Amino acid sequence: MIPLIVACHGRFADELVKSAAMVYGEAESVHAVTFMPGEGPDDLLRKYEEIVAAEGSPEAVLLLVDLFGGSPYNAAVRLASAHEGMDVLSGVNLPMLLELLDSRDENSTVPQLVESAYNASREGTKAFRTPLAAATAPTAPAAAAPAVDRRAGRPTSGHMEIPLLRIDNRLIHGQVASSWAKIVKCDAIFAISDDVAKDELRAKLLLQVAPAHLQAYVISVDKAIKVWHNPMYADRKVLWLVTKPGDIVRLIEGGVDIKKVNVGGMTHREGCKLISQAVAIDADDLAAFKKLNEMGVKMTLQQLPTNAEEDVMPKLANIQF
Repeated sequence: MIPLIVACHGRFADELVKSAAMVYGEAESVHAVTFMPGEGPDDLLRKYEEIVAAEGSPEAVLLLVDLFGGSPYNAAVRLASAHEGMDVLSGVNLPMLLELLDSRDENSTVPQLVESAYNASREGTKAFRTPLAAATAPTAPAAAAPAVDRRAGRPTSGHMEIPLLRIDNRLIHGQVASSWAKIVKCDAIFAISDDVAKDELRAKLLLQVAPAHLQAYVISVDKAIKVWHNPMYADRKVLWLVTKPGDIVRLIEGGVDIKKVNVGGMTHREGCKLISQAVAIDADDLAAFKKLNEMGVKMTLQQLPTNAEEDVMPKLANIQF
């Protein structure tokens, strides 16, 4: 029987599996995976791999996640990409899970389960008053906007505007796409990381998550510096994302004008110390933060736009490695 792995933010997966058991009864090979504050995609991947190993390392596994492009999804795709028989389905809900428990048998295939789950999810969405079929009926496509040559009339000097430079080791994800990009009203996103720029799969996943109306790029630190100095981009408003403070030091040393940094999320790793619920640093990070402070950069902790800003430096006062 094909194992099911349900992975969601917080403890939602645990409760979803328990709710399914209330309706259907206990079922074999159904696993809940939590994703808690301070954890990252590598933690999720490890949990997935441990479940697959405990199941006897079957080739066919279906992973059900909450948000398309979220960390549970991205980590699941990293696992599934190495196994032809695995697939990942986002938007998990109770009707979907119940359908899978009811239709899954020894002869099921992953594609069959995916189709059944998708249909059940749609059929399970009803409204008491609103006629959903009418509300969601397709409309005629809007007339295409005339093509615009973005190169025409561009400045011959100057630099792009960076309305937000954020440290977030997940780079582009749900919070960035749905909240920060809207708040700063950018027209493009740079995900800046030497490691990710060299990783074709991770780069592809990040670009999938970016809002459809925004241009998104995964580039190295050196490439970001070159683009900053290119006057062709002087009319752009670009949200910059990096994974660590050391890369910001490199950007500034490369001539990028950075006055403020939003410290959003740095996943806990071995040898790290927490300075907030969502930010864990190591010795190199501490040195980089201090260097940025010496450079006159204001650094604030702020996970979501609705959170109050907190000065980073007092949080570092008693940190020692």
